[in-house]
Amino acid sequence: MLNIVLKGFVPLLLTAFAFFSCTSSKKTTAAVSRDELKGTWQLDNITYEGLPQDQKVKLTLLGEGPEVCLKGSTWVLPNNGNGSYTINSNDAGCSAGQRSIVWSYRVENDQPIFQYKKLPGGVKAEDVLEGYKFTIVDAAAEKLNLKSNVNFEGSTISIYYQFSKK
Repeated sequence: MLNIVLKGFVPLLLTAFAFFSCTSSKKTTAAVSRDELKGTWQLDNITYEGLPQDQKVKLTLLGEGPEVCLKGSTWVLPNNGNGSYTINSNDAGCSAGQRSIVWSYRVENDQPIFQYKKLPGGVKAEDVLEGYKFTIVDAAAEKLNLKSNVNFEGSTISIYYQFSKK
């Protein structure tokens, strides 16, 4: 009798295994909303991925200068999309002061995207053709991590920008 029960159980077990192993394992992106980006942020750290460990780079980041210029900058992202960031560093190669921006949030290929355009001296956003685009790696109440891919010496490197809420 046990043999008959096991014979009926094995096909059922195999069917269940096949069903659960074939179900979709669609990759999901952590849901990030536009509301999580709003507020005042400080850029705390900039790191690089895709470079040899001991290689030092000197890049102009976000059209501002070396990373020392951006570290400690304050970013204001209000609900209406008309924001600003302020460079606080007076180091060589840095131009301290506030820059007006227009920023936006969207989802592209299931990835949340933050982008902005600089608005120099009364120029309207629609007249600015170039801007900056970042994948939102993580956003929470107190932190924001953005990633930008750039071409460097024939390879793509990733630059990570880590912010904390002020």
